[in-house]
Amino acid sequence: MFDLPTVDLDEIESVHMIGVGGAGMSGLAKLLAQRGIRVTGSDLKPSAVVDSLSGVGVETWIGHRPDQITGADVVVASSAVPEHDPELSAARKAGMLTARRPALLRGITMAFPTVGFSGTHGKTSSTAMAVAALRACDQDPSFIVGGEISDLNTGAHLGSSDLLLLEADEAFGTFRHLQLVGLGVTNIEADHLDYYRTVTALEEAFALVASRTDGPVVGCIDDPGVRRLAERSSVIGYGTSEDAAWRIEDVTLTASPSFSLTGRGATRRIRLQQPGMHVVNNAAGVLALFGELGFDLDCAVEGLEKSTGVRRRFEVKAKICDITIIDDYAHHPTEVASTISAARTMTRGRLWVVFQPHRYTRTAALAPSFGTPLAGADRIIVTNVYSAGERPQPGITGRLVDEAVRASGGDVTYVERLADLPELLAGELEPGDTLVLMGAGDIATMWDQIADRIGEGS
Repeated sequence: MFDLPTVDLDEIESVHMIGVGGAGMSGLAKLLAQRGIRVTGSDLKPSAVVDSLSGVGVETWIGHRPDQITGADVVVASSAVPEHDPELSAARKAGMLTARRPALLRGITMAFPTVGFSGTHGKTSSTAMAVAALRACDQDPSFIVGGEISDLNTGAHLGSSDLLLLEADEAFGTFRHLQLVGLGVTNIEADHLDYYRTVTALEEAFALVASRTDGPVVGCIDDPGVRRLAERSSVIGYGTSEDAAWRIEDVTLTASPSFSLTGRGATRRIRLQQPGMHVVNNAAGVLALFGELGFDLDCAVEGLEKSTGVRRRFEVKAKICDITIIDDYAHHPTEVASTISAARTMTRGRLWVVFQPHRYTRTAALAPSFGTPLAGADRIIVTNVYSAGERPQPGITGRLVDEAVRASGGDVTYVERLADLPELLAGELEPGDTLVLMGAGDIATMWDQIADRIGEGS
């Protein structure tokens, strides 16, 4: 049934994690360390995430140290770690138990009743919303989120053993290995095709996960991919569609959007702290799933109304000289469109977007599709591709996205080097403008330099 071994948490006292600085791996390391398991970890690059792990007792190092992993009961490698990694190779040569991240995740979901949130977009934000909702109901759920929850300054926590809230990621087929008691599906679109190859294979993976879930599966029935999922699996729909079991109505899209949600004979009004219809959908999905699971939705609503989300998800980083700088993780055309639409609700002046394409494979597959969404901003800057560890592909650069925006009528400039952004933007931004730094790469490191340069010119 599963093509990977399962890591049984009750049978291990120590684990070494290769690629521990990744969002998914670092969360697992924290939870295991809090559970009392000795955790060591390595990564190729230093980062704040790696540094933070020492605070929960995880010993980390940068680079390869095959001689230091011999004491671990199991060596777990991130899905992105190559087979020839020196530590992974050394562990296998020594006859040690080795596994990939999905096998460890499966073991965790066997140890905790687990509710998962999946989808091409919105799964991180939905999982964080779910955490906020249940904490407002005086519960202390364990959770693993693929980002840092703003209110809690962490993406993982060992709380109650009664429930784990988990971001069920489709990348590398990871979510196929989970054991779930409930599942939320935000949407299903073409992505990670370097792994799945076809959209059909991707949709089959979602259907497999839905069929294996031992409990309710809810999905945004407004989304064509989810509607196709509902045709082959038992899905309880939420959304604005007339046939949604949990119906979104009376939506007001402002900087603090509000909406009504009707389901199971009751209607509730919800006001959120972050803008965008995609945020409304995510909140409705959380409430629909919890409603089907039998949780108290009145206190859950209170939690959602106080939630400020996840870092790098429409995160306001600075307001300087009447210019607002927002950092956002959007790296897929649909996410870009949603973020730009949300930003429109809060800017008085021009909307600027700096977009850093993510991965050569994604850029090659989707570059033309970025044109129309990005052209929705008043001024657009496109940078070169953030590789995310991929090897460059001939002819695949940020210029492909630049050309797509240009063809869609956008006012776009191509700036290859991030280092050139502060000077350029400081000379162009005006009071009332909103700047969104967008992408899943190191564009996130630029906001403070841009803010400093704006301040110097004031």
